[in-house]
Amino acid sequence: MKTNEIKKILLAKRHELKSRKIQQEDIAIERKAEVFDEIQQHADRALALDSLTRNWEIASQVTDALRRIDDGTYGVCDQCEEKISEKRLAAIPWAKFCIRCQELADQSNMEADHAQAA
Repeated sequence: MKTNEIKKILLAKRHELKSRKIQQEDIAIERKAEVFDEIQQHADRALALDSLTRNWEIASQVTDALRRIDDGTYGVCDQCEEKISEKRLAAIPWAKFCIRCQELADQSNMEADHAQAA
């Protein structure tokens, strides 16, 4: 896939993420008379916040990928500096790690999460 095509995909993704709006009432905290209503609202709020966080993280990665296109480093792993496979970039155009380095980063993050939980 050519860089211009990837840039168009990334710009479209960034626009899509910016157009997603979470309403204030989705994350508002209010007391409910019924315990089950309050539990449901808490779960809905947690989902809305998770979605907001996920969208922000992807938008940040998309912006970073656009920067890498502009500076000529797109498609090169940030960790090992090897070329990222075309298949990976076609699936996740904002990827900044090759598969091997991404797996190592994921494993490291899981270990850090387990250490914090303990």
